[in-house]
Parts: sequence; structure tokens; C-alpha cells
Amino acid sequence: MKNQPITFLYRKRGLLLIATVCFLLAYFLGQKSTLSDPLNLRPEVGARGIGLGGAFITSTDDATSPLWNPAGLAALQRGNLTYDLSQGAVSLAYPIKSIGTFGVNFLDLNGSDRFLLDHTANPIGSFELGNNQALLSYARKFGPLQLGTSTGYSRAPYHGSLWARNYDVGVLTEINDHLAFGMRVRDISGVTIRHKDGQVLQTFDQQFAIGAVLTPHPIIRWHNRLDIMPSCFGTSLEIGNKTLSARVGSTFTFSDELPSQSWSVGFSLNQLGKQLHYTLLNQDNLEYKHLVSIGMSFGGTQLTSQKPDATALSPSETPRSKSTTETKKTEQPKPAHKAVQIVKQYDIDVELMLAIIHAESNFNPIAVSKNGAGGLMQMMPETARELGLKVPQYPDKRKPKLDSNIDERFNPYKNLHAGLTYFRMLAEKYEGNLTLALGAYNVGPGKVRLAGPLNSNGKKYANKVLNRYQYYRDNVTQMKTDLKRLEAVLN
Repeated sequence: MKNQPITFLYRKRGLLLIATVCFLLAYFLGQKSTLSDPLNLRPEVGARGIGLGGAFITSTDDATSPLWNPAGLAALQRGNLTYDLSQGAVSLAYPIKSIGTFGVNFLDLNGSDRFLLDHTANPIGSFELGNNQALLSYARKFGPLQLGTSTGYSRAPYHGSLWARNYDVGVLTEINDHLAFGMRVRDISGVTIRHKDGQVLQTFDQQFAIGAVLTPHPIIRWHNRLDIMPSCFGTSLEIGNKTLSARVGSTFTFSDELPSQSWSVGFSLNQLGKQLHYTLLNQDNLEYKHLVSIGMSFGGTQLTSQKPDATALSPSETPRSKSTTETKKTEQPKPAHKAVQIVKQYDIDVELMLAIIHAESNFNPIAVSKNGAGGLMQMMPETARELGLKVPQYPDKRKPKLDSNIDERFNPYKNLHAGLTYFRMLAEKYEGNLTLALGAYNVGPGKVRLAGPLNSNGKKYANKVLNRYQYYRDNVTQMKTDLKRLEAVLN
């Protein structure tokens, strides 16, 4: 009974966040700004964040997160190093398991106010010389919440400027698969930067912002941000996946001393742990409008197609010893197999694919479950439509048309591609944890949280697939037999 209030707050975190936002909103609206020059606000840095119209409060997930919302660091599963060529910012972050993620950011490390060469022939750069910042950040997940904080020093762009201490905090949470919410407070106590002779050079007031990301489709994200002090609104539409995405954004500022509106376009490329972000920023008070940053991920672990990670197995399973694994290496199927060629596109083990199909349909391409899922990998009508398959609207989805020309779930080739695409998305969502990804495949991602635990049905299904997965790895003959069954279906 003692845990009931905590459980209630955990389940009603959406209401708790709304109440917190309302309280902070009322507080900041009641404050009288002492800022005489809005241009003295701490500059926002980062080609990716600026390219999103500044709406990077809720979608932060790399080493530059503390410059927007320090809570974003908690999303990192690997180390990340980012250098913003145009603004002289170096960001480094690394997650330490069970402790949290630490990050450092250094701003304006350029020798001049632009990248490498202060010359009109160099189109890259927009940062003003001397706006130095040094930040130390920490973030961690607590259940469904990501919490983060930063502390550091800022210096004004004047000779003789002293350093002043600043503090930031942020929070992020995923309400559901289609909505994420976040907020941040910068310069909690207000920051005054003085010259060494005592003259006040800059004053940074408290800045409060809230943000939301809507995801109507896995490749479409609508980022939004509202600043209370100073008043501005940023919005951006981003289309693409984690590998390649394009975006267009706009920022509206409700101040006579700042441009009332600016827009940006850009793209991001993430391939093999290397990142490239580019933004063209159309803002009247900037002479150089091309922003570029590069980054790389390192350390940590990723979902691989070699063998199941021990951390991804259920508590009841015991990982095999290294010697046992080495003496029973799986013989890889010849690449001539159509199924092998398909599964390689999704970086998933052949054995894992076969285990899922065995659990879902036992290689029956026209199987229909009692819930209305159909085909080799038992795709629900709604999910199949979202993944591009043609599926009619049925009065009773448990009684579908088995004609593959009418319902493409019963086209084995298309069903396999759709199922593997969906599972790969879940594997990325649950950060390579096979148990959670499999559980979500069975019961739906809305019922599975990254922090777990799985419900009984999801856990039972995950264990069933993982056991079959290991069985295939230990019994090459059976794996080849079932692979031939799949090949016969595809052909």
C-alpha cells in the first residue's frame, strides 16, 4: 500500500508534467525582465538544432544536447563527439552504465569568429568571437523521465571580460509512440558578466522553454518549441530516418530588437556512426548563413547480427560460456538464398528471423491469428498499412481475404520485408535489447517501456523466440532445414 502514491504519479506523469509546466509558466510570466538587450542572451549553438528552427528542446539526443536541453544526454547509448565547424563548438558525451551520461561542451574555440579563415571566400560561420562557454553536464533516466543538468561558465565578447557561473536543468519524456514532451530552464539564478574593472557587460535572465515532438509516421517528425522569456516560437518539419533526414524550420520572435522571423533548411546524414549536419539559416542580421557540424559515435554496444547479447536475454536464461560459443559457431548459409539476401539488408541474424517466423506462423504464408494478424510474420492490418502494404478495411479483420493481390500481407516477399522493417524499428527503439523488442513485436510497443519490465505475454513470447534462436545456432542442420522451408515459400 505504501507504493500506491508513487505508482499513481508514475502512471500519471503526463498530468504531473502539465501541472509543472503550468506552475513554471505562471512563475515566469510573473517575473519582470531586467534584460536591457535581448541580443545578450546566451547564443544557441549547433547546426542541427538551429536547422530545426530552434525546436530542439524535446528531440536532443547527442553530445550537443546540453546547449538545448541537458536531459537529452540520457538518450545516448554510445559516446558521441561533435564539432561545429561554423560556430567553433566542441561537444563530448559518454554514458556510463548504471551511473548516467556525462558531457562537456566548449564554445568558440575558433582562432577567429569563423571556421579556420576569416575571409569573404569562406561561406561558413556565424558565431561572434568571444562568446565563450564551458559546460559540464550530467543526465540520467528515472523510469519514463530523462533528467539533466548543466553547470559552467560564460564569458562576454569583450576584452577584459570575467567568467560568470551559470546553471541549466531540463526534463524529457515520451508520452507515447507519437508524442514526446520536454522543457528546460537556463540560467536559473540569472547571470551577470562583468568586466575586470567591475562594469556590467551582459545580463542573462532566466530562460524557460517547453517543447513537443509529434510523430504521425515513423519517418515524419514535427518539432515545436515555445519560449516564455524571451517570447519566441520555433517549429520544424523533419522527414527521414536515422540514416538520412531533411528538414525545414522557422523561428518567430516577438521582440522589436530581434528579427521577427527566420527560416532554415538542412539535412543530416548518419552512417556507420559518423554524422554530418548542414543548415542554411536565412536570418537578416547574419552575414554568413551556412552552418556545418560533424560528429562521430564511439564505444558502447550496438545491435549486431553476430550473436545475442547477454543483456538482451531474459533473467531466466544463462548466457553460454565463451568456449561453448566458439566451439559451436553457426555455419553461415550461402548468400544465394533469397531470404539471406533479404535479412542482410536489415542487419538481423538469419537465425533470429527464422525464430520469429517459426513463432509467428510456423512458415505458413496465409496464417491468420485470432487477433487478425496475417502472413509469415503476422502483421496486423494497421501496422502493415503504415509500412506501405495494401490491406483492405475489413468489417472483421479476423476474416481477411487471402488473395495476395488484394491483401499484400499474404505476399510472402512483401510480408517478410515489412516484418523485418518493423522489427528493426523496434530494435532501435529499445536500444538493441532483443527481449524488449520481441515483446513489443508481440504485444505492441504501446505496452512496452524501455525501462521494462515486460508483461507476462510479452516475456513468454520473447523467451520462446530467443530459445528457438539459440536452438538454430546450436543446430545448423535444423536451421538449414527451416531456411529451405522459407525459401520454398518465397519462391
